[in-house]
Amino acid sequence: MRRARPDDIEVVLAVLGDAARWLRDRGVEQWPDRFPAEWVMPAIERRETWLAEVDGETVATLVVQWDDPIFWAGYPADAGYLHRLAVSRPGRGHGGPLLRWAERHATVNGKAFLRLDCVASNAALCAYYERAGYARVGDVTVDEYTQARYEKHVGD
Repeated sequence: MRRARPDDIEVVLAVLGDAARWLRDRGVEQWPDRFPAEWVMPAIERRETWLAEVDGETVATLVVQWDDPIFWAGYPADAGYLHRLAVSRPGRGHGGPLLRWAERHATVNGKAFLRLDCVASNAALCAYYERAGYARVGDVTVDEYTQARYEKHVGD
């Protein structure tokens, strides 16, 4: 794992695009065909975006931030918030290790929980997070999407 740099923007966008196509091919309308760079660059500049590399090849990206006032308003500041977890070739087994990495990253930074959200209508993804030990703590509607909110206790 390494932090993404501003010059990695096209790599991050390509991984997100691969994941979006994979989701769409399975009937899940969750992400745009191509994320606008202006949506992605702020998290890179804040050093919240990470790239996973295997044998020199980027296989995934994710964002861990320390607050999320949009989806988690009113919750205590005791968590890391996982966003835009995407693998370039889904189904290769990278998701579980990436979740565990994000959990450790939150713990090392003094957080008790890792929280995330996903489109509530994506039953397969909701089940995936539940199998990984995340508890659904409610839903929130932002714009036209209802997001299922999940959290997992990861530290003291």
